[in-house]
Amino acid sequence: MAVQATSAPDHEPLSFEIAAEVRYGDALAAALSQCWRRAPTALTVYLAGLVALIAAGFLSGGALAWLAVVGAVPGVAAVAFAAATARLDFKRGGGRPLRMHYHVCDSGVEIRAARRSDWIAWDDLWAASETRRSFLLSPSPGEQYVIPKRCCDAGRADALRELLGRVLASREGRRSGDLQA
Repeated sequence: MAVQATSAPDHEPLSFEIAAEVRYGDALAAALSQCWRRAPTALTVYLAGLVALIAAGFLSGGALAWLAVVGAVPGVAAVAFAAATARLDFKRGGGRPLRMHYHVCDSGVEIRAARRSDWIAWDDLWAASETRRSFLLSPSPGEQYVIPKRCCDAGRADALRELLGRVLASREGRRSGDLQA
């Protein structure tokens, strides 16, 4: 299917399918990305503090190296929690990668999986972002769908990026900068 996408207001309707296999690594990377997007200041302060503790341990000749270990514990615990939560979700689904089908069009996206179907109108989209590996669509603060880029050819990835950029830029109170190239 050819992907048709233009930025002109009188463009032909955009419509394309993406068949995706969402793996555990995709879900974990998406969860960690969502944490970073929601609390960048807190995570930056934590990482700066951790670097300071590592530097203190190094500058003290190793006498204060234990501070870096103690400082790393909350970060390791948070990543372990995200990993365990993603793993639990996958075990509930039979432990296999999730096969998802996304039908993207000008008015929204239809998401189909084995036992579930969802429709998200672009006006109802809470957030969207792009990471190096995926597109992330969040219909609500606690829910997100992952579209791995490896499942999109270049035309579909570009069309989705353009569409999400337009949607986010046109929304009041949203930053179009949420979508990173």
